[in-house]
Formats: sequence, C-alpha cells, structure tokens
Amino acid sequence: MIFDWPARMRQMADFVGFTDDDLELLRASGPLLIDRADDLAAAVYEHFLSYPATARYFLTRDGEVNETRLTRRKHSLARWLRNSIEFNIDEQFPVFLLAVGVVHSNPPAPAGRHGSVPARFMTGTISFIQTQIASTLAEEMDDPTAAMRTAIAWNKMLMLQLDVLLAGYITETPTPPRPDAPLMDDDGREIEPEVTVTPDSSRRNGSPQTHQEN
Repeated sequence: MIFDWPARMRQMADFVGFTDDDLELLRASGPLLIDRADDLAAAVYEHFLSYPATARYFLTRDGEVNETRLTRRKHSLARWLRNSIEFNIDEQFPVFLLAVGVVHSNPPAPAGRHGSVPARFMTGTISFIQTQIASTLAEEMDDPTAAMRTAIAWNKMLMLQLDVLLAGYITETPTPPRPDAPLMDDDGREIEPEVTVTPDSSRRNGSPQTHQEN
C-alpha cells in the first residue's frame, strides 16, 4: 500500500490553520535561527543529557558521553532546522520525517543497543524545540508582536512534523462507527439511558410502561 503523505500533511496543515502567511514568517526567520543553530542544538542535547532516560542513548558502554555520536546528532539537528526553514509539503519532506520516526522507533544496530526511543520523548523534544525557538525569536526580534506571530507559525509547522514523526511509531487502524455502542462520559463510564415512566391502562397488571430515550 502506498500512502499519500503529502496529502496527509496538507490535511493537517488545514486542520491546524497553517497558512501561506505562516510559511512566509517561518522562512523570514531562517537567517536568524540558522545563526543560532549551534546554540539550539547545544540546548537540546544538554537537555537530553540531564535526564538518565534520554542520556543513555548518548553514552558509551563505560557510561561516558559518546562525543562522536553527540556531534553527529547535533549536525543532524542543524540539518533538520535548515530543512524546516525550507519547508514544503512535497514528496520528499514527509518521507524524510517518517524515516526519522522509524529510525527512532526501530533503531538499527549498533544504535539499537539501548532500544527504541519512546514516543513520549519525541513529543517532548518537539515541545522543547518549540520553546527554544520561541525564546530565540523573542530575544532576537525587535518587534514583540512579529516575534509572537513567527513563534506561532513555527508551532503549527512543528505540529505537522510531529504527526508524521509519530506515524513511524503508530499504526492507525480506524475503528468503524458503532451506532449501537453505549454512551460514555469523559471518564469512560457508561451513561445510563434516561427512562420515562408513563401510565398504561391497557396492561393487565396495571404496571407502568417504560421508554428509553436515545
């Protein structure tokens, strides 16, 4: 089965309200963010190293930081940033993101020595990057309103990316509608149907007749 990833990304772009104006804001911020790419990469990987659950992916068997691997990952992050600034909903970019998700969910040897990276850390990483980008824009742009609008544009675009990244983890099997399924409240408890009691003189024992309200 061949999946139309650009179509999915366009659908999500419409869903989150990512517009051509957002794309212009994103690209206009490119030179500023590229100049700070090293700082962004350093902040992201320092954050990873500060948590044992994520630091282990960057340690040698002796428990030391694998500087070679860390440097490669920082370069990869900078390349991702450039690709994001040149963002297009075309055939290549969604497939690039999907490959990133697959590599993290099913890492090849020897990178797979520590197993897959949990999806929650992929989500958390995007959130951390959103914060770093927004902070950088606020620091570097003179117009606070423009900085906020640009940060919002980045937030939307990163949500488009996260959808495809997580597709490398999740196989979605749609559940068909079930009109006969019980109503559930927000806590997952079944809602009892309302019962209306009306007198029914035709019943021989004089008992009332009940009606369930759907």
